[in-house]
Amino acid sequence: MKIYTFPKSRSLRVLWTLEELGVSYDTIKVDLLNDIPSVTSPHSRGKVPFMVDGDISIEETLSICLYLCEKYPEKNFYPTALKEKSIINSWLSFALTDLESPIWNLLKQLIFISEKKRSLELVNYFRKESEQVINQLKFDKGSEWIAGNNFTLADIFMSHTLLWAKVCGISISPAINDYINRATNRASYLKAQEKNNQ
Repeated sequence: MKIYTFPKSRSLRVLWTLEELGVSYDTIKVDLLNDIPSVTSPHSRGKVPFMVDGDISIEETLSICLYLCEKYPEKNFYPTALKEKSIINSWLSFALTDLESPIWNLLKQLIFISEKKRSLELVNYFRKESEQVINQLKFDKGSEWIAGNNFTLADIFMSHTLLWAKVCGISISPAINDYINRATNRASYLKAQEKNNQ
């Protein structure tokens, strides 16, 4: 199994999933920001992550992660029971829409656009939108993780996006900060981050 990656990108989520599942894989670092890249991604839009598993090739982070979870159901990282799966899917949908959209746009303004070209109006707008959606988050005090007492695929997508918010300097509650820290202190995250940033 080969995963096309780039440091500090969403390919981390795929590697994190693989580490949680205990599946072996190889990574191929793409020259994503190079005008004349020596290594390109087979992704139809040249993006990462991209996965090749035998004769199966998959684009897009969530699609890859779902494939992996369904290929290795015995790991119970993504439930097969409809009720439990619906809860995970709800959090995945929230993470990729309401939560990620403003945070990602804010991150792009702060990280990828030079200060001279940066739009202060957009920065303020996306910061406000990010703060609003994060303030709507409610954690079940009786659960260790976002959808219960087991760490699941939903936690990878939620905690990684909330980590972006933290990088952007968005104020977060102690409960959310604790959630991020517990997720990113897992051995699976640390291994995935090391491999993704090589």
